[in-house]
Amino acid sequence: MMETSYFDKYPRVSLLLWALLGLGAGFLNGLLGAAGGILLVTLLSRMPPFPVRKHGASLPPPEGRAVFVMGLWVMIPATLVSATLYFARGMGGAPSLAVAIALPAAAGGLIGALLLGKIPRQALKKIFALLVLFAGLRMVLS
Repeated sequence: MMETSYFDKYPRVSLLLWALLGLGAGFLNGLLGAAGGILLVTLLSRMPPFPVRKHGASLPPPEGRAVFVMGLWVMIPATLVSATLYFARGMGGAPSLAVAIALPAAAGGLIGALLLGKIPRQALKKIFALLVLFAGLRMVLS
């Protein structure tokens, strides 16, 4: 006999946790700019299964490289909303500068996405952790 988990018995709790993760990531993105993605990468693989109502089943949380991909997909709308409000309120700097940076960033995104499947997961985790550590230390020390 297969034992059902707490989240299988109470799928609304699972949905609430997923919604809170999205809300928290969007909030941090709007407030701090990039911290929403850090929250997602840190917590996505630790989330309970996501219930799929139509089929009465659940989707497992992303693992490995899929965590980075899912984090990007989730942060796109949050970033668009935050950036639009920043610019509308005059806090975004020159839009032409954003475009000048965005075009090379898109090329870098393409290169990074092509390399994602070729770099070991442990190396990606270390690179991400070092980047977050460097950014955190720089903010605290400046």
